[in-house]
Amino acid sequence: MGSDVGQTLRQAFHLVGRGQSRRWLSLVVLAVIASGFEMLGAVLVYVLLALVVDPSGDVELPMLGDLRALFPRVAQERLLLWLVIAMAVFFVVRTAVQVGVTYVQQRVAHNAGARLSIRMVEGYLRWPYSWHLSRPSAELIRNGHQAVDQLISQVFLPVVRVTAEGFLTLGMLFVLLAIAPGATGMAVVVVGAAAALLLFVVQPRLKALGSRAHVASKDAYASLQQSLHGVRDIRILGRERHFSRVYARSRLQLARSHYLRSTLTELPHSIIELALIGFILLFFGLTLMRGTDAQSALSVLGLFAYAGLRLQPSLQRIISGLNNIRFSAAPLADLHADLQAIEGLERSAREPAPLPFDVGIELRGVAFRYATADRDALAGVDLTIRPGEQIGICGATGGGKTTLVDVIAGLLDPDAGQVLVDGRDVHRNSRAWQRNLGVVPQMVFLVDGTLRANIALGVADEDVDEVALDEAIELAQLREFVDSVPDGLETQVGERGVRVSGGQRQRIAIARALYRRPQVLIFDEGTSALDNMTEAALMNAIERLKGSHTIILIAHRLSTVEKCDRIVFMENGRVAGLGTYDDLRRDSRGFRALAGSH
Repeated sequence: MGSDVGQTLRQAFHLVGRGQSRRWLSLVVLAVIASGFEMLGAVLVYVLLALVVDPSGDVELPMLGDLRALFPRVAQERLLLWLVIAMAVFFVVRTAVQVGVTYVQQRVAHNAGARLSIRMVEGYLRWPYSWHLSRPSAELIRNGHQAVDQLISQVFLPVVRVTAEGFLTLGMLFVLLAIAPGATGMAVVVVGAAAALLLFVVQPRLKALGSRAHVASKDAYASLQQSLHGVRDIRILGRERHFSRVYARSRLQLARSHYLRSTLTELPHSIIELALIGFILLFFGLTLMRGTDAQSALSVLGLFAYAGLRLQPSLQRIISGLNNIRFSAAPLADLHADLQAIEGLERSAREPAPLPFDVGIELRGVAFRYATADRDALAGVDLTIRPGEQIGICGATGGGKTTLVDVIAGLLDPDAGQVLVDGRDVHRNSRAWQRNLGVVPQMVFLVDGTLRANIALGVADEDVDEVALDEAIELAQLREFVDSVPDGLETQVGERGVRVSGGQRQRIAIARALYRRPQVLIFDEGTSALDNMTEAALMNAIERLKGSHTIILIAHRLSTVEKCDRIVFMENGRVAGLGTYDDLRRDSRGFRALAGSH
């Protein structure tokens, strides 16, 4: 049990511990200061009760001796008054210190969480594209946001509280041992046994609940994201109830894990309270049985009552904190694994210059297989693309067209072979190579923002190149739409572009690709959502780019690639034909069959 908590804590401090040692040390120092105030408070309470019980002032203080000897010339009534005033001032100061300590604890912990969340999101954006293909986006969203919040609220803050309350408990025990060692030993046995029983009984159950809650949370996130992204199809098909049930199943399992966890973490309050009451009754009973004067034991009993009021919530927080740490082990392990993967990635301090592209692109024996596939998506692909050439890529669905383009673009690393640009390996210089590319995907990504923000994606408004923006709009045949809406380039497109048509989304993507004035333009069926007239106009515009740009077209309609310099015909991950449109119609049976189906 202890090793599990230790591993969780090591992972947690690895997640946010770099460069944070001074901040965490400051929290320990504050915890020591706060515990010192509590120790002094306990001594003052004991002295006040002792003076009330024994008006003579004959009170023995640990390490200080007789109280009357310390203030020999002060009258009893005045000493009592001074003590009351001192206690009032002390508790005001103690409250201010507690508020300050809490503020610092919360600030350090939540700032650490914010830095970690930012670091995770930056890392996810730098992850290789192939990793994203195998990880649900809902899981990454959860890890980058909710899991970090859980780390802070259920691991770091509990660690801080356990540390602070641990110092407080030790300080109070020191005072109690100095004043009443026998009674303190009895209290430690009674309350310690109750606390140990709680830890050993509750923590294993919390670990199992935490694992179930982690799985249920991931399933709920994935279900909710899928339901909202597919709401159009779900409504048309009338499948709302099915998707609601799928979400409800995960959400109810998550709720069950959380209410059982809350019940188990509240147990310490009741059990420790019961143990403290039992101790006080036992102490008072033994005092009477021994024939000791009850009045003389009142100051000690009052001290223990005050200590109990302070220690009961402290012990509860310690046990609850350890329980929370155990409950959060599963999501923390996932988060830690992702951070380790992120740390393994190289991070450039600045964007590299574009990779020189004067000779051409060469693919040598390129092979690639997706992690979950049982056959190669690409197998032994050899291909050369010259600067200024217009290349069409076609083939049946699943033939490897998009995979080939993703490998050329440096998004996927080949399992075998090389992709060379002017003799340099693309996958050792992918960032530099991608600065030459403009890509128009089949599934267009739009942010919930303006037309300007979507065309100049990732560029602040004040940094937008207005000349390049205007050129891209003209070339993408988007000018008529921009001029037709009241807000022009400031028009909001809505989440995922729901306020614009499919053709407009495609033209926005084309303008985005052209905005950066790339040397290489890649259209992954980038004209598929356009009507015939708009596609014809766009293809004429693309024709004008011939010679000044290298153009790679993945085509659904063969009319799109008919005028290409060469066409690559893909079949089962291999180059089954290469040549002009007429060459392939003449020499390739597979291409003729594809052309005949259109």
